[in-house]
Amino acid sequence: MALLELKNVKKAFGNVMALEGIDLEVNKGEIVGIVGPNGSGKTTLLHVISGYYHATEGQVIYKGQNISGLRPDKIAAKGIVRTFQQNMVYWDTVTLENVFRACYLSDKTNLWQSFWGTKPYVQEEMAKLTKSVEIVDTFGLSDYSLFPAAGLPHGKQRTLGMAMALASDPELLLIDEPLAGMDAGEVEIVLNCIRKIVDKGVTIMLIEHNIKSVMSICSRLIVLDFGHKIADGKPVEVMKRKDVIEAYLGVE
Repeated sequence: MALLELKNVKKAFGNVMALEGIDLEVNKGEIVGIVGPNGSGKTTLLHVISGYYHATEGQVIYKGQNISGLRPDKIAAKGIVRTFQQNMVYWDTVTLENVFRACYLSDKTNLWQSFWGTKPYVQEEMAKLTKSVEIVDTFGLSDYSLFPAAGLPHGKQRTLGMAMALASDPELLLIDEPLAGMDAGEVEIVLNCIRKIVDKGVTIMLIEHNIKSVMSICSRLIVLDFGHKIADGKPVEVMKRKDVIEAYLGVE
């Protein structure tokens, strides 16, 4: 059984059809790249999967359960977590605290236990701190642990965003343009972070315009054009297809 399955998913905004009959499957352990020209529906697709948009028609099935229509927080609690094009961090605090806050999805204790400072609550908080320190170290952010997130360089903010995503214990991570605005050195750092996430057993779907990097890291590519899925397969094979080349370069 596929980890994620979309069946005839459509998303309309008024008379504009952003997604048109999307069928796809994502298997556990894959890194699936979602590519296509601007306006092809890539970000809309992630919005529908993660619950920020509700599909106009069709089903989003995760681990055999139809999650269409669920709120984003409910979907995140089931194991689907996403990052955004913008650097989404807590600007008011330091790097380590950002990762610590992202651990909340795995909380087992309740509000009353936190209010009274019960033993289970204290133990859970200590476990989250240990986990946060380990993740910060894994992503090469140890030297920035006590550095304000708002003052981090762009590449480090992107890295922090992915560290926070991992802290929320995803099974499926949706990443939107992780390499946007980066130089070659920053690109390699972020690609290594993605590899580390996969090594933790996380399945990834990512949107990215840097085709060279996508082909180096993804096991599969799905190509969208005007809301339609026009290709799905191995990166080298997909990028040789005439309809994919025409979608990117246009037709005379």
